Amino acid sequence: MGELTYVTPGRPRKPKGITARYRAKRRRAEGPVKKAVRAECVVRDGYCRAAHDWELWKSSPCEGPSEWAHMHSRRRSQTRNQAPGVRHDTKHSFMACQKHHSEYDGRQSPRLFVTALTDKGADGPLKFRRGK
Repeated sequence: MGELTYVTPGRPRKPKGITARYRAKRRRAEGPVKKAVRAECVVRDGYCRAAHDWELWKSSPCEGPSEWAHMHSRRRSQTRNQAPGVRHDTKHSFMACQKHHSEYDGRQSPRLFVTALTDKGADGPLKFRRGK
């Protein structure tokens, strides 16, 4: 004979937190926006936007693969759970080599500071400055 199992009466338990199905749906909605914005940034910036600043490039040449960097005003941690169009746009992101991206995010020393010179953000001119 089979074993008897005890089933608790009442409603089935709802999963807590974000379910895998919800995460997958959100990722699918965000994918086309990310792909389009990154492609626009590649066309605008090329391999590394910091390489456009000759003084910076002379002191610190580019290294590593090209990466998509978000400006600190729109870090990914600050824009969680927002619409894909708000999270990703060309105004708040640029392309950088792995070395300059690491310096910008503070993972590597010396720090690299990026300042937008106009209200256009990264769509306009950027100023790169080395920190200590």
